Amino acid sequence: MTTTSTPNPLETFASIKWATPYLQSPNWTIQRRGRGTGPDEAADKYCRDTMWADNSVQQWIELHEKPAAGTTTVAHSISLVKFSIGLMGFPGIAHGGAIMTLMDEALGYAMVACEMERGVGDWNDVGAWGKRAVAGKSVAEIAEALKGYMVTAKLDVKFMKPVLCPGIVGIEVKMVEDKGHVMRMKGVMMDGEGTPLLEATGLWVRLGAAKL
Repeated sequence: MTTTSTPNPLETFASIKWATPYLQSPNWTIQRRGRGTGPDEAADKYCRDTMWADNSVQQWIELHEKPAAGTTTVAHSISLVKFSIGLMGFPGIAHGGAIMTLMDEALGYAMVACEMERGVGDWNDVGAWGKRAVAGKSVAEIAEALKGYMVTAKLDVKFMKPVLCPGIVGIEVKMVEDKGHVMRMKGVMMDGEGTPLLEATGLWVRLGAAKL
C-alpha cells in the first residue's frame, strides 16, 4: 500500500467494509484528496477549502488501482469521505448539491489519476493552476490557458437513497472508456454495507481536442 499524507485510513474508514481490501492492497495507491494547489490559491478553492469548512468534510482520501502492464489507464478508483453536519440539508440528510460535488470529484479523480500516470498536466505542481487561470480573465482567455486539460462535459446523476449526515461514504468508479481525449466513467456512492446511494455517469473531454 502506497500512502501520501493519509491519516489512518484503515481506522477512519473501517465502517466501509467493502473498501478495506483495497486499502490493504499493495496494488493500490492512496493519497489525501488534492489537486496540486497551495492554500492561498484561488484554483480548487471550493473543494480544497469550502467543502472542508464549518464542520463539513473531515477526512477525504482517494485511491486507485495501479494500471495493468503496458497501459496508463486507471480502470478502478475509490474515494472515501467522512463528513459532519456542515453538509446537512434536510435534518439528518446530506445536501444533494454537496453529494453531487463528492461524486463529480470522485469521477474526476479517475481522470486525474490517468493523466498523472501519463505525465500529462501539472497536477502535482503547486501554483501551476494559479498561473494559468487568474481571476479577471475572460472565458476565452481561461479556455486558452487550460487548453489540453480534461474537463467535465456531461454528468448524469441518479439519487437512490438518502445519504445520512453526519456520515461516511465510499464512491467506487470504473473507467468505461478511455481514448486519451475522451473518458467515460461510472460511479456508485455506497454506505458501509455496499448499499448504493447514488449512481452517476460522467463524460470528460480534452479542451482543444477534435470535436466528437
